Amino acid sequence: MARKLPLLDAPDGGRKQQKAPVPRTGGLGILGALILAFAAFMLTSDVDLLNGASPASLGGAIVLVLAPWIIGFLDDWLGLSAKVKLVLLIVWAIAAALPFFLSGEPWAWLIGLGVVLWLIVITNAVNFMDGANGLALGTSAVMTVGLFPLYAILMLCLGNCVPDPLGEFAIVAQFAFFGAVLGFLAWNLRGVLYAGDCGSLGTGGLFGLMAVYHLDVSMDGVRTALLGVTLALPFLIDVILTLAWRSLKGRNVLQAHTDHAYQRLIARGWGHISVAAFWWAMSLICAVMGVVTLFGAAEASPDGFPTLQFVALAALAAIGSAFWWLERSRPVQ
Repeated sequence: MARKLPLLDAPDGGRKQQKAPVPRTGGLGILGALILAFAAFMLTSDVDLLNGASPASLGGAIVLVLAPWIIGFLDDWLGLSAKVKLVLLIVWAIAAALPFFLSGEPWAWLIGLGVVLWLIVITNAVNFMDGANGLALGTSAVMTVGLFPLYAILMLCLGNCVPDPLGEFAIVAQFAFFGAVLGFLAWNLRGVLYAGDCGSLGTGGLFGLMAVYHLDVSMDGVRTALLGVTLALPFLIDVILTLAWRSLKGRNVLQAHTDHAYQRLIARGWGHISVAAFWWAMSLICAVMGVVTLFGAAEASPDGFPTLQFVALAALAAIGSAFWWLERSRPVQ
């Protein structure tokens, strides 16, 4: 249905190398699948969906989740400038971080600043990496499901924790999003449907919000942050190092380009599916390492600094940076 909308991604001879215009409305299909999944959950659930939560908190969460999808759709439809889009994302990120800014707890304001930075970076990172069929959305699906063990250990607690309705909705979203992306990939891997900014910004926002949902000033909050960053490494390494390289070369970091490692692999003859599979594999490795060290750190020292998680994060980041530098040093034919 989304393919019938007259929103097309036309080739430009630069970053967009497809042979003909392609519909860029796949993000609407993914969002529609999520809405259907939530509707089915609400209709078939036997428990009180609010379960003590206020309608305002649930409504606020829905607005925060939908906002990046809407911003991305407006960009697909109206062609927003990079600065306008960035300003809108900053406003959204600040709104998401308000509970930390208003909590009054020591150092909570610093966590709030970190949340704002994280949300802006991860949404733009998914957007920047959405240039090869299947790469950005497929990798994001692995990253999102990788968050489930975090919710299991911090929220479910084998039934001993305080009920958390928003957390229950997040768990539904994690698996519903994975299924929606599988359906999207059936079209996207053939190059006949793109996610558009609606899909990439919405995906980045969804993962970013769920990654910081359990964030606080405790050691559990530190574990939460380390897992989220570990899961996002396949995106963060390529995006941050590429932008740093372009900045050092005096190039506009907000301008579309073909300097990412995945774009260079395609230019050297790798197929889109091969590049996407490479990123899926890296994401799966990060997910396994992140989850294993998450449980290891929680079991070894519940109140101590999660050294094992930090070491795993640093090691994976070093390996990813080495791969990026190796690709940067190889000439493109």
